[in-house]
Amino acid sequence: MLNTILDKLPPGPTMFFGAIYVIMPILPEPHLVQKAVMLSQGLTLAPIDWLDIVMHSSGGLLALAVYRRGRQRAAEARSTQPSSPPSEDDPT
Repeated sequence: MLNTILDKLPPGPTMFFGAIYVIMPILPEPHLVQKAVMLSQGLTLAPIDWLDIVMHSSGGLLALAVYRRGRQRAAEARSTQPSSPPSEDDPT
């Protein structure tokens, strides 16, 4: 079921907007970087901070899933293609 949903998404715009969403807001620093610094300093995060982590990483995860599904479909297409018959000047 998930593969059918991923197959319907256009890969280019999905990956572009997913990557943009991960780095938003660009100034003063992306939310994911800010939350990673907070976690590395041992600060406790409020529920809104965890929501920020989930929301900003979801775009990147969706983009990654669309990319991986595209690679999987390409590999399946290559494996189902019939092999071409050997040519007459092929030494094997």
